[in-house]
Amino acid sequence: MADKKVVEALVDQWIADHKEEMIEELKLWVSHPSVSRADLAKPGAPYGEDCRKMLDFALERGRHYGFRTEDHEGYCGDIYFGDGKDEIGIVGHLDVVPEGNHWIYEPYAPVVKDGFVIGRGAGDDKGPSIIGLFLMRFFKENNIPMKNTLRLMLGCSEETGMQDYEHYVGVMKGRVPAVSIVADAGFPVCYAQKGGYDAAFDIPAGKNIVDFAGGSVRNAIPDTAVLTVSGITLEKAKEALSGVERIDLEADGENVKIIGRGKAGHAAAPAKDAQNSAIAIAAAAAAVLEEKTGLDLGGCKFIAHAFEDAFGTNLGIKFADEMSGELTINAGVMHKVGNTLHLDIDIRFPVAMKGEDITAALKAQLAAAGAKLAEVHIANPYYIDPKDPKVTALLKAYRAVTGDMTEPYAMGGGTYSRVIPNAISFGPGFMRKGHKPDFLPEGHGNAHGPDEALSIEDWLTAFKIYILSVAELDEVMAQG
Repeated sequence: MADKKVVEALVDQWIADHKEEMIEELKLWVSHPSVSRADLAKPGAPYGEDCRKMLDFALERGRHYGFRTEDHEGYCGDIYFGDGKDEIGIVGHLDVVPEGNHWIYEPYAPVVKDGFVIGRGAGDDKGPSIIGLFLMRFFKENNIPMKNTLRLMLGCSEETGMQDYEHYVGVMKGRVPAVSIVADAGFPVCYAQKGGYDAAFDIPAGKNIVDFAGGSVRNAIPDTAVLTVSGITLEKAKEALSGVERIDLEADGENVKIIGRGKAGHAAAPAKDAQNSAIAIAAAAAAVLEEKTGLDLGGCKFIAHAFEDAFGTNLGIKFADEMSGELTINAGVMHKVGNTLHLDIDIRFPVAMKGEDITAALKAQLAAAGAKLAEVHIANPYYIDPKDPKVTALLKAYRAVTGDMTEPYAMGGGTYSRVIPNAISFGPGFMRKGHKPDFLPEGHGNAHGPDEALSIEDWLTAFKIYILSVAELDEVMAQG
């Protein structure tokens, strides 16, 4: 097993010596667009050509550093070091959310500024994945003996439902490590994750809705949505909507555009005091317009009511538990198909709740509005006992590096821990305690927002935590 004293003696200098190399590696990875697109699937590329190219590149980088690799039909891939009977996994993902709007910097032309790397995927999740690759280099290049093989696992559809590892574990019956660290959460250890409920609402549009479009993926809060309506002039619309906030109005030929202005963010962390989905904001404005003018904007009134908040209050699904907190719901993607408004939603539900209960409640609410529930996909919640020896080993390493005695936590975000057996979500985000890019405007710098930024200092601290964590896990597993 790994000698922890040797690891501790070497780790700081090794990280200092390889800092610039790690940054350059990250810039290479971020420069590859890799939005997961199952609709563009080809043989060997189930999530589109961009993800296929990114996976090929990542595996080639593994071979470049002398590691063996495996490609699992384009769903995911592995990089290995060692020949132990059991494996310790480091799990990351190569796909990213779409770039969206309002970037100051180019999404796929990464830059380093004031201690941050800026680019789509820098923090979620290419930076953490590179930690896994360089962690294996650390143990290999320092000739540190390990009882267990190290295995970097890289998926290609985490942001779109984690079908990659659902397929690998379920359909392909792929083997999984004895224990894995999922590097796609926050420190310290995540012991509970809410369940995931992805679905769509199909809602009658109303004859005066010409178009309604907004959002790119259901798990990101959209900052812009455009509802185009007929049968009214710009002047009349401005008069009816005087005093309505967070919208812009524009003429579009004989029609009028209502542009909802939201605030981008992760669906798992909506604001407590405001609905920030631009789709809900535009629909709420349309509901006011319908009431004042008699236009037929059917569907918007229901959306405005359903998404008055981001916690399911008006849909009959407001719920919370002590382990994981409250249910959240996001109006993520809207488009008009014929005479139907098709709205993709993202729900994160507490550990003590069942997805079937959500389905029953939503169907009742939608039926009353003449709408339907479609495309339901339920991911079960995740839970591990905070006193499990593997959890305490990870917590020990985190506290040794940071001195922070924060207890393990629950979260609304979903990670591969839901679908990969024996996987524990652990870092590398520093939650509210990390460094912030204060040179960026509000709403910029977050994982799913414009100008996604990764603190280099926090990243390197996380790297040290992971190295010590792997040494701890190697010892725990050696003890049986």
